[in-house]
Amino acid sequence: MNANKTVHYERRDRLALIRLDRPGTSNAIDPPTLQALGAAYHRADNDDAVAVVLYGEGPDFSVGLDPKSFLPTLQARTYSADGPGQINPFGTTTRLSKPLVVAVQGTVGAMAHELMLAADVRIAADGTRFSQGEVSRGTTPAGGGAVRMAAEAGWGNAMRWLLTGESWGADEAVRLGLVQEVVPPGEQLPRAIEIAERIAANPPLAVRATLELGRRAREAHAHQVFADLIPTLYRLLDTADFAERLTALKEGRDPVYTGR
Repeated sequence: MNANKTVHYERRDRLALIRLDRPGTSNAIDPPTLQALGAAYHRADNDDAVAVVLYGEGPDFSVGLDPKSFLPTLQARTYSADGPGQINPFGTTTRLSKPLVVAVQGTVGAMAHELMLAADVRIAADGTRFSQGEVSRGTTPAGGGAVRMAAEAGWGNAMRWLLTGESWGADEAVRLGLVQEVVPPGEQLPRAIEIAERIAANPPLAVRATLELGRRAREAHAHQVFADLIPTLYRLLDTADFAERLTALKEGRDPVYTGR
């Protein structure tokens, strides 16, 4: 795990629980936290846990990427979501082979929404707000968000939110199939654990085989697209429009985009 202990790992009987905990940042994800998540997923994949639960400490699951800490990594073209001893938390290269149940609350933004979409079962607290708004910042979802959202919600439903960059609520998320249940605030983690325990009570080999077949049917076609995610992101980082956004932020004005 990372030195700041922003990701915590707990074994509870047949479950592995992974907790995001970056106090004072609404669990914003910086590079060390992303690497720690990858290490936690790798640990869960290689111990005898049957199912995994991901959740966030505090009022927000996560606001997503921490821009101040990530921008140097992206500009240096050194971004990576996996490596030795890690599994990609977005599942676009390496992937956790065990069922992942996620509990979310508060804000679930951009990169954090992609973490959620990479889970197999998703439970949300009432009042949760979701967004996949990279387009409004001059970039694109690089963790598979656009691919998975279109597959889960349907093309028009996904494009309505992806291309406007607007946020949506828990009722819309469950309507779209992006979450499976909406529960009262505070009940999302117990409910996620309950579902994970029911999964883990089944024979582990049957669970993993069923999960693998379902994922192959859903995502076999997507792997070439996944391979294009980071190159596309880097291309957008080199555009005049992305530079204009950064300049406008510094100058406190609205950006003027030119499509270059």
